[in-house]
Amino acid sequence: MSSDGDIVGYLAFGFGVGVYFFFRGFRVFRQYRVLVDTPETPIRSLAMGLVEIHGKAKGEELVQSPVSYTPCLFYKVDVERWERNSKGGGSWSHYRTDADGVKFYLEDASGKVLVDAHGAEFDLIQSARREIGTGRRSGKSLMTLFTGKGDPTLATGSGFPGTPTGGAMLPTRPTEDELYAYVARSPQMKARSFRVTGFRLSFSLNPIAALGGTGLSSSSYRMTEYCILPNHWYDVTGTCTENPNPKDEHDRNLIVKGENEPTFLISWRSESQLEKNLRRRAALYVFGGAALAVVCLAMLLAKFGWL
Repeated sequence: MSSDGDIVGYLAFGFGVGVYFFFRGFRVFRQYRVLVDTPETPIRSLAMGLVEIHGKAKGEELVQSPVSYTPCLFYKVDVERWERNSKGGGSWSHYRTDADGVKFYLEDASGKVLVDAHGAEFDLIQSARREIGTGRRSGKSLMTLFTGKGDPTLATGSGFPGTPTGGAMLPTRPTEDELYAYVARSPQMKARSFRVTGFRLSFSLNPIAALGGTGLSSSSYRMTEYCILPNHWYDVTGTCTENPNPKDEHDRNLIVKGENEPTFLISWRSESQLEKNLRRRAALYVFGGAALAVVCLAMLLAKFGWL
């Protein structure tokens, strides 16, 4: 009886997932249409409203990413927690997302414009992935860090791929206590403790104090990190508004998430690559979600003898 109940539960869950991805596909297709209908504009010719620009990221101030300690302009970290099931297995489920950084300039041959990346949707190359805790596997602490190139352990002084000189020096490798403290922080405690100037880390948070009473160490967490790096090229689609604090006459515009137009996307891809990727994702979500929902619904109806 319990086996039949599990099957019905899985089918109902699959139906819900299919419906979710079906409607998400239309949202992705809307993004695709917005990008197709918004031509790329030289930065010097920007007008107020929705714009698409392509340029190199620049900034005087950097932040330290919390997983790999990479000096960057902005970071996003997806935190997942390992959830066990009744059969002894489990899967990763989304726990929270943290994104923070500083305003930075995007520069092309015609000029530069300030970008505030808060609230953006990011399509960036994964810079690091790290697991901590003993909740997923017994007996060992998971302290693995993966990057695209180079030494996967990222010991002190190792290089981070993709910078103009071939490697940004990492001052240290975060300890497991520091990463648990990072997971434990509430959104109100966001990462001013990781703010740096001139690549010097100021880690003011006490990891042990932040862990007190949370019970986080009994679980496993996976953190996947994405960074906007200085001197790298990015494609930005967002709303151009007036910069409230311009430094000079060439600093009058600011790219942000618009109030009336929600599209705000920052990608490492070129315009053509981004449009192709969005079109493929939209088709996958719409048709894949519809197929999953129909199959699960048909099996549910057959299970109850209604088909």
